[in-house]
Amino acid sequence: MHSNGSQINLNEVLDAPPIHFPRGLSRLMWLCFWTGVLVFCIAAVTYPSDLLWGAYFTSAVFFMGLSVGGVVIAIIFQIVRATWPTSIRRLAEAGVAYFPWAFLSIMLTYFGRHHLFPWANRPMPGKEWWMQPDFVYGRQAVLLAFLFFILWRFVRLSLRADIGMLRERFAGQNRWVGWPYPNLIKGWRGLSVEVPAVQNAMSRIAPVLIFCYAVIYSLFAFEFVMAMDPIWISNLFGGFYFIGNIYIAFAMMMLLNYYLSRINKDYAKVITSDTRWDLGKLTYGFCIFWGYFFFSQFLPQWYGNLPEETQWMILRTREYPWKSLGWITFSMCFVIPFILLLSRDVKKTAATAAATSIIILLGVWIEKYMAIMPNLSPHVIPFGAVEVGIFLGFLGMYVLSIMSFLRKFPFIPVSHPQTLGKDEW
Repeated sequence: MHSNGSQINLNEVLDAPPIHFPRGLSRLMWLCFWTGVLVFCIAAVTYPSDLLWGAYFTSAVFFMGLSVGGVVIAIIFQIVRATWPTSIRRLAEAGVAYFPWAFLSIMLTYFGRHHLFPWANRPMPGKEWWMQPDFVYGRQAVLLAFLFFILWRFVRLSLRADIGMLRERFAGQNRWVGWPYPNLIKGWRGLSVEVPAVQNAMSRIAPVLIFCYAVIYSLFAFEFVMAMDPIWISNLFGGFYFIGNIYIAFAMMMLLNYYLSRINKDYAKVITSDTRWDLGKLTYGFCIFWGYFFFSQFLPQWYGNLPEETQWMILRTREYPWKSLGWITFSMCFVIPFILLLSRDVKKTAATAAATSIIILLGVWIEKYMAIMPNLSPHVIPFGAVEVGIFLGFLGMYVLSIMSFLRKFPFIPVSHPQTLGKDEW
């Protein structure tokens, strides 16, 4: 990987304001959000409840994974002490702004549980006490709240050092004042003390956070997605989901990188083609990793040919109408990105990298759709205005959350040792 921390002009970055987004984008995203709300409300009285809640659950799972995956990438950067992603770490951290909405959107499925989950209507054989609906939602609420809290604390440490540094630099000026900055720097002891302390704390807790993420998200995938089919079991399904989150988060970072470089000249100065190349290589790597987890589930079940395992796969890959969409999904998630991201020019060129990321994001959204909807509608693909409208609603809230975060904080971690030009933490 290429190190670009030394290529950043720190004084220019410190003097630059946070990113300001076009008003038109904000209006468009609010329009998307309220469109989603309106579509859901209308569909609640005109659309089959099973399909409505399935469409809602698909987008809720996708955007929660997207936001969590971004913060996990920032944690991975901290663990490996990566020197190259200085200019994109904040894009990864921005997913934390969507956490409240992610939690709320999943918990709201409680009102549609009878339409989504077999275990909400009848006991699951052998798991009667464990899969009681209130117990499932109660423990998932505690576990997800805990996961979001510890990931938020990690990002808060990064922001604390940045805001403290900026407040010291602009002391006496009307910059970086007001909410939420005072809470972030409460008990500030000075830059020379805080930056090493923050970095040490982030490095200590980062491996623990990855472990918690893997365990909690696997349990979520098992109980909320895999258990929609009371017969099918895959021990790798949890890993497939938490790796998929990181995959789409890298794709989103490529897309954000492209867009922010176009609308903000200060951000464009800290982005190089080598940074895009490195980001593209990691996206390519997780594309292969995603494919590995897919085949690691598919091949043993295909060779084993056990009815309780193959029926789930056959519905999605061998029977119409889902067969064609299944292979389109696989192509968008793996085949097309694998071919495109082989090219160095595709990875280093912002527009082509962004186009590839859109293919990945849409492909993985359809993959969530393929995991959820055939359980509810095995003979018909119920894709139409309701599914699109609800997706737009979630997209609007996700983008508004990212925009809100990037408006408040520096677009790169200015206090990070790599930004400051230090080689040791």
